[in-house]
Amino acid sequence: MSNIKVELVNQLPFPAITFCNLSPYKKSGLKPDPVMEHYLLTLSRMKDFVSPIDYDHPWYSNLSLPLPEGWLHNVSYSILDMFGACVDMKDVMNNCMTVLTPTLTDIGLCYTFNSKEYIREHEALITTITGSTKSLAFYIHVNQDEYVYNDNMAAGMKIVVHDPDEEPDTDKGFFTSPGFSSYASLQLTKYKYMPYPYQSSGGGYCLDTESSDFKNPLEYHDTYSRKACLRECKYRYLVSTCGCQAPTDIGTERICTFREHAQCYDVYADFYTRNMTLQKECHCAIPCVFNMYSASVTTAYFPSKPNIDFFTQMGYKDMRTSFMEVRIFFDTLSYLKVEYQPEYDVEKIVATLGGQMGIFLGASLLTLSELVEFLLMALLVCCKRIINRK
Repeated sequence: MSNIKVELVNQLPFPAITFCNLSPYKKSGLKPDPVMEHYLLTLSRMKDFVSPIDYDHPWYSNLSLPLPEGWLHNVSYSILDMFGACVDMKDVMNNCMTVLTPTLTDIGLCYTFNSKEYIREHEALITTITGSTKSLAFYIHVNQDEYVYNDNMAAGMKIVVHDPDEEPDTDKGFFTSPGFSSYASLQLTKYKYMPYPYQSSGGGYCLDTESSDFKNPLEYHDTYSRKACLRECKYRYLVSTCGCQAPTDIGTERICTFREHAQCYDVYADFYTRNMTLQKECHCAIPCVFNMYSASVTTAYFPSKPNIDFFTQMGYKDMRTSFMEVRIFFDTLSYLKVEYQPEYDVEKIVATLGGQMGIFLGASLLTLSELVEFLLMALLVCCKRIINRK
C-alpha cells in the first residue's frame, strides 16, 4: 500500500546537475584526418550514406593502434571551452573550474555541478530560495565550430538532474539549444520502499542500503545505485566479450582501439541495451530509499537584441548559434513523499482480529441468551399444559 503526500519544508537539498556537450569530441583536440573523418561518419547517423571501412587495408592501419594515455581528456571539451560563467542563487559569480567536476558518462566526458566529490570537500548545497529570478544560472558556449560527426545530429547540451549519490543516467534528462534561455523548474520526489520480505514495485525486492549490515556490492562506485550497478554489469559483459573497455568506462582494462570499438564494443553494447534478459541477470535492485529529481523546462530567445548588440561590441560573435543560458531552480519549498507501507502490520492484524472476535463473541452471547430464553419459555408452556390437564 502506498502513501503519497506533499511535504512543505523550509529548505530543500539541491541536486547534482551534469552537463554534456552533444559533440563527444572537440575537433581541434581530435585533429581528424580523412581516415578519422570516414571512421566518425561510419559511426554517426550518416553511416548509411558512406561506404564501410575495410580495416585490413593499409590506409586504415592507424585505427588498430592503441590509444595513448589520457586520450579522452585531450580530445574532449574542457570547462573553460564550454562555461563562460556560473552564477549561484545569490547572484554571485563563481569560478566554474571549482564548482564543476569532470564526470565520465556513456556519451563522453561531462561536467557535474554539486557532485558527491564536491560535497565531500565542501558541504551539501541546500536552497531556501524559490523562483526563476534568484536561480542557479550557467552561461554556456557549445562551440559548434569544434563539432565532429557523431550519433547525435543536433547542437546543444544534454543536462541530467540527479541525486549527488547517483550516477547521471544519460538516457534521461533534457536538451538545451544555443540561442535560447532554458528555465528548468525542479521537483523532488522521495521514495521509501519496504525491505525484504515485502515486494517493491515490479514484483522484486529493494536493497536496504541503510541497513547496518549492508555492504556495497559495486567495485568501481563507492555509493550504490541501480544505474551504477547496471553500468558495472554492462562493463563486465563488454570486457569479457571484447577484451577491452571504452575510454568513457571507469574500469581498469585496456582501452579498445578504434577498430575494436567499431567492430565489437559498439555492436555488443547495442545488443546489451536491447536485451532485457542480460540486464535482469545483473540482479540490480533499486535502493529501498532514494530521491528522484525531475525538471519542467520552458525556453525563451537568448540573448535579446539589445544584449546581442552589447556582446557584439565586446567582441563576441555567433551568439545565437553557439551561446545559451540555463537557469535551474525550485518553484516551491516542497517535495512529494511516496512511502510504501504493509497493508497489514501487527497493529492492524490485532485490531482486525479483536474486532472480529468481538463481533463473533457478542453474537455468540446473544444467541446463547436467546436459546436459554427459548428453553425457559418452552418449559413454562409445557408446565402450564400439564397443570391444565390435571
